[in-house]
Amino acid sequence: MLTRLSYALSTLSKVFAALACALLAILVSIVVFQRFITHDTPRWAEELPRLVLVWSAFIGGVACSRDRSHLIAGLLPFIVKSPRVFAAIDRLNSVLIFAGLVALGWGGWQLAQLTMGQLLPATSVSAGVVYLALPVACAVTAVVHVAQFFEPWPPAPAEPFTLE
Repeated sequence: MLTRLSYALSTLSKVFAALACALLAILVSIVVFQRFITHDTPRWAEELPRLVLVWSAFIGGVACSRDRSHLIAGLLPFIVKSPRVFAAIDRLNSVLIFAGLVALGWGGWQLAQLTMGQLLPATSVSAGVVYLALPVACAVTAVVHVAQFFEPWPPAPAEPFTLE
C-alpha cells in the first residue's frame, strides 16, 4: 500500500515537473521574444519563471528519491561486501534522510508562514508561495522514504505507476 502510494507520488511529481519545465520554456521564450524583438520586457519576466523553476526543482526531486537516482558517490558497495550490512546502512540512511527532511520541511514551513503576507512586486503573488515548495516537497519525499524503508532489500528497479 505504501509502496503503491510512493510510486503514485513519484509519477505525479514527474508529470508536474515535466509540465512545469514546458511552462518554463514557454515563459522564457516569451520574455526573450519581447525583450529583443518588441523591446518591451514583461513585468513578470523574473518572478514568474523563478517561481515555476523553484517548484519544478523541488517537486521533481521526489521522483529522484523514489528512483534512487540522486547523485551519489557510489563507493559504499566497494567497501561493504556483506548484503546484510549494506541493507542495514541503507535503512540507517533512510532514517537519517527522513529526519533531515522533517527538519528542512519544518524550517521551510516556518519561512513560508513568515513571508506569506509579503507580495512579490510584479506578480502580486505571496512570497510564501515560493517558499512553500520546500515543505511540500519535503513532506512528499518523506512519504517516499518511509515506503523505501519498509521495502525488501535490495531495492527493486523503478516500476512505472499504472492505474489498475
